Amino acid sequence: MKASVVRLVHLMLGFRKDMKLLNSSLRAIANSKNLLAAFFLLAVTVTVAAQSGRRSSNGQTTAPSVSGPKTVEKATAKAPKIQLLVSVEDRNLLVGVPYYLSDTVLDNCVRRLNDAAEINAAPAGRRMTREEAGTKAKAQKEAFVIFLQVESDIAPSAKQAKNGPDELYVRYTIFEPATARIKQWGRTHQQIYKTGQGGVSTSSKNSPVYSEYALKQAAKEAAERVLEAFEIRLRDQQ
Repeated sequence: MKASVVRLVHLMLGFRKDMKLLNSSLRAIANSKNLLAAFFLLAVTVTVAAQSGRRSSNGQTTAPSVSGPKTVEKATAKAPKIQLLVSVEDRNLLVGVPYYLSDTVLDNCVRRLNDAAEINAAPAGRRMTREEAGTKAKAQKEAFVIFLQVESDIAPSAKQAKNGPDELYVRYTIFEPATARIKQWGRTHQQIYKTGQGGVSTSSKNSPVYSEYALKQAAKEAAERVLEAFEIRLRDQQ
């Protein structure tokens, strides 16, 4: 009987020991499962984050630059104006042209030349001969010399010198600077005709009176022909 009790006690102790071992094993298994589960959750989290990052980078749209590259516009240099010195022939006593005609032609011609934006025209300063106009041109570095003459097709005579020719025209010659070579020459088709009414007034009663309108038209035509020599055409001519 005593031996049975002792054996039962040993069995109970052994069972208790086995239960402890079993509990320890179960706890180890549980811990290992938790660890595996933690690793699994960590791996899933990293994968999801990586995929989210890729989607974000792939789907991201960059707005184009509003300002863009700034281009600095260079100011186009304007071509320098063509310089013209306009002279008129001194009075020709043989032709009998009134003194005031040349001044009127000069003023109107210079005014019409300056209607072109590319031109800077100015009177040469005094009346001169054709030879003097050529000498003036040789002394210039850039300015062309325009020489104007008021002439008649009728040969001079004593009667013409007194009463003046019935019709006049303007002759122009363009001298190049430095060389005095003739760039172009010609005459107007617009005639300056004599009139008894409404003409240009003179200081002398014996001087003939010419149409002021015809005089200005001839000067205008001479200026336009000079401009054409430089390939310039005014808007009101087009």
